[in-house]
Amino acid sequence: MKIRIILFASLIVLVVLFWVTLPAKKVEVIFCDVGQGDATLVTYKNWQMLIDTGPNNKKVLTCLSRNMPFWDKTIELLMITHGDSDHTGGLTDISKYYKIEQSIYSKNVKQFDLIRTDWMTFEVVNSGLIDDNENSIAGILNYKNTKIFFSGDITAEVEKKLVWQGILKESVDILKVSHHGSKDGTSEELLNVLKPKLAVISVGAKNRFGHPTKEVLNRLKEKGIEIKRTDQDGEVHVIDN
Repeated sequence: MKIRIILFASLIVLVVLFWVTLPAKKVEVIFCDVGQGDATLVTYKNWQMLIDTGPNNKKVLTCLSRNMPFWDKTIELLMITHGDSDHTGGLTDISKYYKIEQSIYSKNVKQFDLIRTDWMTFEVVNSGLIDDNENSIAGILNYKNTKIFFSGDITAEVEKKLVWQGILKESVDILKVSHHGSKDGTSEELLNVLKPKLAVISVGAKNRFGHPTKEVLNRLKEKGIEIKRTDQDGEVHVIDN
């Protein structure tokens, strides 16, 4: 009798675990708290895209395990914006525990490429063969009624060029701030065009670079843009309503 009760209780626990980890029916974008680095998980039902992996500190694994069903060990799309270790360092650990179906790097996509599923698009507005900040993948994720600009680590010079060329010309809802809030990015010109309601800064607490800089924070505040920081707010969740 005791064995039957234990087995029945175990079954109930498994059913509850499965139920509470059923894939969400809403799109959710999670800006992971990976310290001084970038990693963003985009998830819908049982489909996931990971944009960058953060540094080699295993924090991206915590983010994935917290925000993906425990039985789902597949990442359908991995995008690496550029090769800096604070964007790629977690890849080795991820590869040990998750199957990656498709990988996109700055060298195998080009400007104006459109990554598409039946519920979202990602338009590449910047990319290049040279693996550095200026050539990192930047683009607009568009789903339902939400647009998010992912900036990689592009510089203010690149931002201005995209604006002046008319490539960036429409507003977005959310800005993933470039290069952790470095003073070399998030230009006035970019903000004037994108007009985001929310800016998310992926940054490590008390980092040696002084990110995010006062210059960037002041520019955002002057335009009345809400600011979320992973060093202060932890994971930042954006859920489709």
